Amino acid sequence: MHRFNEPTITYGAGRFVVDIPAAMSFAGGYHLRNRKIEEVIWRDTDTEKAAEQAWEKRLTEIEAMPPPQGVEKALIEIIDVPDIQKWCRAVFYYGDPLDTELPDIPLKGYLDILCHTGRTDLWITSYGKSSAKDFMYSKSTDIARAYRAPEKRFDRAEVIDGRDAFYLRYGAVDLPFEYKESVHIVFKKHPLDSQLVLSIDTDVVDKVYPIGLMDRLSAMIATNFVPGLKIEKIRTRKRIVAGLKGEEVIYRGIESDGTRGLCFAWDYPGQENAPHAPNMVIDMLAQDDHLEAKLALWDAILNSLRPVGK
Repeated sequence: MHRFNEPTITYGAGRFVVDIPAAMSFAGGYHLRNRKIEEVIWRDTDTEKAAEQAWEKRLTEIEAMPPPQGVEKALIEIIDVPDIQKWCRAVFYYGDPLDTELPDIPLKGYLDILCHTGRTDLWITSYGKSSAKDFMYSKSTDIARAYRAPEKRFDRAEVIDGRDAFYLRYGAVDLPFEYKESVHIVFKKHPLDSQLVLSIDTDVVDKVYPIGLMDRLSAMIATNFVPGLKIEKIRTRKRIVAGLKGEEVIYRGIESDGTRGLCFAWDYPGQENAPHAPNMVIDMLAQDDHLEAKLALWDAILNSLRPVGK
């Protein structure tokens, strides 16, 4: 980023971190052990009151849900979880049947947890068979106990060398890999281009699909996959990012009406059940201008991506 003389923010991407220009806005989500996890920053000075109000609002929403057929109400149980952060609360409730088309299918149960740290709070959502409440509760509270919130408000948890953790936007969950985890984070807008969108997706896979990015691009061109779209290659090559031997393609797309755009992409197919070698896709879509500057921005972001906790 030194070429642009702009500050960056280090964002967590699961078992990786990446430096992104501070001017770009963040969106996205994280899934750890098949649970959706999301951090909440309270803008109010009284974070305790804000967290309490958010929790009460969620309980009111659940109480207003129509229950599944044969059940009196959606809400099943509210639980105060002991000895986690300042406080931690859980609510278990019914959802729809797992398959409404088949008879005797078990009801779906949802578990929401709010873990209040006083700085940055953590929401955890999971679902499964309603009969699996204890399992869902155990796995979700493991995450809550392992959450490491930032020490400063709006800052992020320090990256500790050698500690295996799953990094989020602000904090981290100090748990080793156990099973399924994924990241989908998006960064939008940049001084170079108000339409620029950068996405980073990681997914620990149990099966590897070996067809590479360059082969997919060649097939797309050969089969005229998008009628009326002309593709001009700018860069295609093997490229190592964060120690992973992936493939990179950069091309210009020109539509039949003259609309032009730039597409940057890097892909790594992943290794089976490997948290530090997941299937990873990074792409950036931008307007067709300032090509050299956008190439430099793309290279800087990819070069900043690095694994942590190995």
